[in-house]
Amino acid sequence: VDQNFPSSDLEWDPNQLGPRGMLTRYQRWILFGVKHAMPKAINWSKIYEVRQELNESLSAFMERLKETARKYTNLDPEKPEEATQLASIFMGQSAPDIRKKLQKLEGPESRDLGKMLEIAWTVYNNREKEKEVRQARRD
Repeated sequence: VDQNFPSSDLEWDPNQLGPRGMLTRYQRWILFGVKHAMPKAINWSKIYEVRQELNESLSAFMERLKETARKYTNLDPEKPEEATQLASIFMGQSAPDIRKKLQKLEGPESRDLGKMLEIAWTVYNNREKEKEVRQARRD
């Protein structure tokens, strides 16, 4: 410890090769300490603020959701065990028509992000057809 963090001034000369290496190592340790001294602040409310816009594609929405999860929480969307948590958030923050369909899922499908995305894409792609059907019913 005393070699990396001396308690007295060793008068390291940055112009000489040997002491410059020790100074560089000392600076790296200081930066490491500053970056890792405080734990990451977790702000779950930020992830619940992300909502799918009505005409936003699922890819763009999922990317915004993952980015927010990485930035404001300790959630890693790439880990399968944490993807289930992201799946429930995805369901709750989706557009109303997609959310309505996803809430009908039961069992393991309700926690499988891949299956949810598949169903959500089906709903997203069939929006125009549903509008035409509703319009035809009115006429």
